[in-house]
Amino acid sequence: MPMTLVLLTANDDAPILLQMLAAHGRDMDLRHVVDLTSLRALLPTLGSKARLLSYLSSVIVPANHLNAFALGAYNIHPGSPAYPGVAPEAWAAYEQAAAFGVTLHVMEPVVDSGTIIDAVVLPVPGPKARPTMAQAARQALPMLLLRQASALTREEPLAPAKNLTWSGTRRTVSDYERMCRFGADISQEEMERRLVSFGPPGPVQFSLDLHGRTFILETPGGIMGHLDPPQPGHVLGWVCDTAAKGGSLEVKLTVDGQEFLIQAGEYRPDVAAAGFGDGYSGFVWEAPAHFRDGRPHRVEAVCKGQPLPGSPRLVTFARLETPAG
Repeated sequence: MPMTLVLLTANDDAPILLQMLAAHGRDMDLRHVVDLTSLRALLPTLGSKARLLSYLSSVIVPANHLNAFALGAYNIHPGSPAYPGVAPEAWAAYEQAAAFGVTLHVMEPVVDSGTIIDAVVLPVPGPKARPTMAQAARQALPMLLLRQASALTREEPLAPAKNLTWSGTRRTVSDYERMCRFGADISQEEMERRLVSFGPPGPVQFSLDLHGRTFILETPGGIMGHLDPPQPGHVLGWVCDTAAKGGSLEVKLTVDGQEFLIQAGEYRPDVAAAGFGDGYSGFVWEAPAHFRDGRPHRVEAVCKGQPLPGSPRLVTFARLETPAG
C-alpha cells in the first residue's frame, strides 16, 4: 500500500507545493483539501499509511481527525518559534523583531504547541513593519520546504530539532482584538504603532472606547500604507486603496512646505506578500540637491487627504559630495 500525503491548504502556492512533493515521492498518493469539510470527507478513505501536512492554513484540525493520520500530522506555521499563535507577523512587527521566519512542527489539538521539527529564521532588514515580516516568512518558506520535502514524503517519522522549542506568548484572536481596541488615553505613537502592526489583513476593525461609547475607526477611502524610514538620498513608502481595484494612487509629499506629487506604482513584494493588494503600490522620491544638506527636513505623505502612518517625520539626507577641482 503506497503512502498517502494529504495537503491541507487554500494558498495560491498549492500547485507548486504539490509538484515539489510529487517529485520527491513518486509512488505516493498525494491529495489536496482546502478546508475542514473536505478533510473530514476524505478521512474514511485513508489507509494505515497516511500523513497530513497543513500549509499556511487557518483550519484548526480536531484531535479525532489528527488521530486518523498514522504517519503523523504536521503544520507549517508562518512565523518563527518565538511567535506561536495568531498573526505572528503582526506581533513580530509590534515588538520590532530583528529576525523572523517559518516553523514546521507536529500538529496537536492546542494550536502551535507540538514538537518542532525544523525552522528557518532570517534577519529582517529595513523597517520592522508587518509587510516586511511577511516577506521574511515568504523567503524562508521555500528554504524550509526544500530541506524537508524528502522527509515529508517518506514513511519514517520526522526527526525533531534538538535545540528548537516554542518561546514567547501563544497569541489568540482575543489578544489580537485587544490590540485593535484603543482606550481614550492611548498616545499617538502607540496608536500608529498598532495601526501599522495589526492592520489588514487582520480579522478585526480598529475601535476607540471613549466616555462609555465605542467608535469604529475607518480609513477614508480604504487607504492603507506607510511612509518608510528614509534612505540617504530618497524617501520611499507604499499606499493602496482597499476599497477600489486597480490603478496606482497619487501621493502628495510635502517637504518643508514644498509639495511634490508622485505616483505609487512601484512593485513592493513585501506589501504583496502581506496581502495588501497586488503589491504595485510603492513610491520613491529622490531628494533634490537643495535638500541634500545634512540638515533635518519635515516630510509628510498624504493620499486622498489621509496622512500615511509613519508621517510626518524628520528626515536628514546625506550631503552631496562636491566634485573635486
